[in-house]
Amino acid sequence: MKYSYKPLFWIYIICAFACTQLCASRILCLHGGGGNAASFQYQSGMQDLIAAMPDCEFIFASSPISGGVWYNDPPSGGKDPTYDPNWADVSVNYLNDFIEANGPFDAILGYSQGVPMSLVYLATGSYDFNNVLLFNGYLPTTHMGLINVIDANSPYTQSALIFIAQNDYNFYQIGLEVKTKFANYTELISTSAGHALPTQSDANFQSVVNFLSDLDSSGSDTGNGTGDSSGNLQSFRLNILQGDDLNNLEIIDTRIIETSSQSQFFKAELIPE
Repeated sequence: MKYSYKPLFWIYIICAFACTQLCASRILCLHGGGGNAASFQYQSGMQDLIAAMPDCEFIFASSPISGGVWYNDPPSGGKDPTYDPNWADVSVNYLNDFIEANGPFDAILGYSQGVPMSLVYLATGSYDFNNVLLFNGYLPTTHMGLINVIDANSPYTQSALIFIAQNDYNFYQIGLEVKTKFANYTELISTSAGHALPTQSDANFQSVVNFLSDLDSSGSDTGNGTGDSSGNLQSFRLNILQGDDLNNLEIIDTRIIETSSQSQFFKAELIPE
């Protein structure tokens, strides 16, 4: 008598679980013109903010356009403005895909050119942010098409924190106009930050921390007032990785898991058909 069987192979599942818990202030960060994700992440003020908010997750996107800009200058260098409302569509579409792959997010944070890009995305993108943090920014006044898109959607209803600096000489005066596009905003003005996020020594730094802390506390209460245990549910990201060995793994699937416990076990079977 012969017995036949199909071999059973096991694959490892690595769960990026408790360490990637999704808090209420999971923030998408947009760098300034000429920068990238790394340059913004390691700016001193951003590093201080990351250190002050260890329970928050800051996710940095990089512009898909050459030169690290979210949209190009007018062809004549600003003497003749553009009138194309779709001038920033390359970045809008990129951010749609980035958020689909890396979301969910609860706030968007823009710096310098990342500020007008945030405003354009809020108006034309497919994702609805509840909160906005805007640093050292301005309105895209050399792009009348983009201004029209922003104006058509303002005043924005998101809760906004707007930061500018008096010694940010090229951007301070135009930065004062950003708040006119919001119905609910907090404006912070530094005397010393220059064209950068406030560091922990800046008098406004704690106000930024408080704004983020309020987001976290407002989102952490998920109870429905009925005593149902579902009010204790938390969201976690589960990453599934596959490879030849544990030192050579790539993500093949990711999903959000809701559970009231951080202690969860998963098993996967790879069965030839």
